[in-house]
Amino acid sequence: MKTGRPKKARNQLAKRPVSFEKDEELGLSEMQTGFVWFYTEGACGQTEAARQAGYEFPAVAANKMLNGKDFPKVTKAIRIKQDELAEKYAITPQKTGTMLWKITETAYETGQLNAAVSAIKELNQLAGLSVNRTQSLNINASLDKMTKEDIKERLNKLMGVDTTYDTKDM
Repeated sequence: MKTGRPKKARNQLAKRPVSFEKDEELGLSEMQTGFVWFYTEGACGQTEAARQAGYEFPAVAANKMLNGKDFPKVTKAIRIKQDELAEKYAITPQKTGTMLWKITETAYETGQLNAAVSAIKELNQLAGLSVNRTQSLNINASLDKMTKEDIKERLNKLMGVDTTYDTKDM
């Protein structure tokens, strides 16, 4: 009878296939294909991946499959799968923009206007249409000796605002 703490259940990243088939293209057996899947998508370490794939001595099998010498086709398959997953789940501006647009539409359609506005702000920032700016301005001036107009002019100059008006503007 086992005592102690029960094992914590791990979340599966992907739905486990019912069975694994030989990978003729990479030259992998069913068990090797299973190991690659469990190791890359099964949310487990190398020994557990070998155990789940059905190896009798999982620690030894996992070490041999990952050392690059004994089973180079397995390490190549793992690299290929990891590259595919990295590309699939990579955060890119295009994916982020698409996701934000879907959020905007769904939020708007369901009447969640604050969420829609927030998503639109994020989209604008992603597209470079708006910029979040914070500036610390060091104003070395004595406000006691300045008029209201002097203060406005000084602030406009520091903020880069042009206060000169052309007759065309009126």
